[in-house]
Amino acid sequence: MIRTLGLLGLAIAMVGLAGCCGSPCSPCAPRTAAVAGGGTALDLDAARSATKLELSLDGAGRPDEIEYHIPPSEVPEAVRQAMDAVAPGPDVGAEKEYNGGRLYYELSRMVDGFKIEAMFHPDGRLHEIEAEVDPSTVPQAAKDAVTATWPNATNHKWEVIKDGDQSIVEYHVKLLDGGMNLKIIVFTDGKLGRVYREVVSEIEVPMRRP
Repeated sequence: MIRTLGLLGLAIAMVGLAGCCGSPCSPCAPRTAAVAGGGTALDLDAARSATKLELSLDGAGRPDEIEYHIPPSEVPEAVRQAMDAVAPGPDVGAEKEYNGGRLYYELSRMVDGFKIEAMFHPDGRLHEIEAEVDPSTVPQAAKDAVTATWPNATNHKWEVIKDGDQSIVEYHVKLLDGGMNLKIIVFTDGKLGRVYREVVSEIEVPMRRP
């Protein structure tokens, strides 16, 4: 679940993990490496094995959060058991996430055709839920605010965000506007929050030679 502190955030889905260590005599890179502008550092071991990376930039362009897509089998058992209480069923995805220097794990499952993503502390305590919802369940004030600000946008997809107590915190809507994929945070009273542009990019991660 990507979040930034700036008014305009930039979420980047990192794909194409490639590359190798330098010359035959050069040692491999350390386990973590600072990324552009400082901030959260990449966990190179996690990056090397991840199927996909996602990172969020703060308002100054520094990495704020990093998500590593991992096999569900790599999620701690305490998290799996906690997820069963939130949304029973088979896993459809998993992530290891560093957010503000803290480690979380996330599992995704499908319930009645909608994806539910739940983020947990490693010990299984629930941190946040992000669930796809039918637009008809979204407060009208929230929908009106988005439509008024982005009148020509298409492909609206809504998600409800709940905290660890499963109380509604906000809504997210993903839409296409002017060729850009945007994610907007909006509150139940129609107040708009942060705006993100989601961009597919590429990052090369140094690999260990066989």
